[in-house]
Amino acid sequence: MMTEQALNSTKLESLRQRINDENYLHAAIQRLALVLSNELMDVTREGARHERQRKRRK
Repeated sequence: MMTEQALNSTKLESLRQRINDENYLHAAIQRLALVLSNELMDVTREGARHERQRKRRK
């Protein structure tokens, strides 16, 4: 059985290999951009909904 330190070292080496892989890095950046875009769109939609609710109250 692997020790925790050896397991962490294996995971770290795996991450190093991935980060140095240009295709992996490019795909990771694309995923981050997609998630951030979706989050921003949700915030924008919620803001618009709050504005409509506020206008109706007046």
